[in-house]
Amino acid sequence: MAITITIANEKGGVGKTTTAVNLAAGLALRLENEDGPAGRVLVVDMDPQGHALLAIAFDKHKDVFPVSLSALLTETPPPSIQRMIQHSDHHANLYYIPSDHTGMIRAARELPSLMANETRLQKALAQVQNQFAYIVIDTPPNTGDLLVNSLVAADLVVIPVETSYLGVSGLIELQRTIEQIKTHFRPELKIFGYLPTLCDEQRAEAQEILTELQQRYKTLMLPPIHKATDLAYAHSAHMDVFTYKPPRVHSTESIASSSRATQEYSGLVEAVLHETRKRNS
Repeated sequence: MAITITIANEKGGVGKTTTAVNLAAGLALRLENEDGPAGRVLVVDMDPQGHALLAIAFDKHKDVFPVSLSALLTETPPPSIQRMIQHSDHHANLYYIPSDHTGMIRAARELPSLMANETRLQKALAQVQNQFAYIVIDTPPNTGDLLVNSLVAADLVVIPVETSYLGVSGLIELQRTIEQIKTHFRPELKIFGYLPTLCDEQRAEAQEILTELQQRYKTLMLPPIHKATDLAYAHSAHMDVFTYKPPRVHSTESIASSSRATQEYSGLVEAVLHETRKRNS
């Protein structure tokens, strides 16, 4: 059964999509020698902007698919998710569900009026849980049924936090949402960790924020991701940072290159593998 990881923060511009794309790609690289479902990773982009899909399948992002993610969320009965799943551009074992901006905007508008509106993504993904090792969900930067569906479907939540005072102040509402999800839908939902992002060592407040986060979240703090040109350039090139800056020698055991960004996201990948393998043992 797949481990489903949702990347969530109700504030925009904190590195959610960057984290979703690079976590999924890193997991795919580490698992590419595994046979069958144990080596497959699926990305679900619940943000209507669709930026995660641009990095994973830019060559196909303008293709018109007969059904897409919005149909899974709004149609009764939903279409077959099996027929929707597509290969990514850069990794043979990385997959995605097609989506489109207009359809997802419409889904966000329609979901509140539908029956079982909070659990529609969870029920759709249940059909393919045994076909993947990991499912990674990117989310929109606001509270609403798209985010709620993403959390109800999750086993683990990774919360990217921009290292600024505004970035920290926005976490209380998300924590409240997660607690409500645990109470009403998903008692086993767990925060995997808080991931400091966009760390800029030149800014005096960055270290203060990191210290505050460490004191507040203690064992849930993950090693920070620093602001890096490689991440920006990889995003502009519509690829994950591991594809943009690959190591000289390809190995599933060591996916990082000399690029600091690959090393830091590789650390997140290893932390996820360690935690989830421990859960499954």
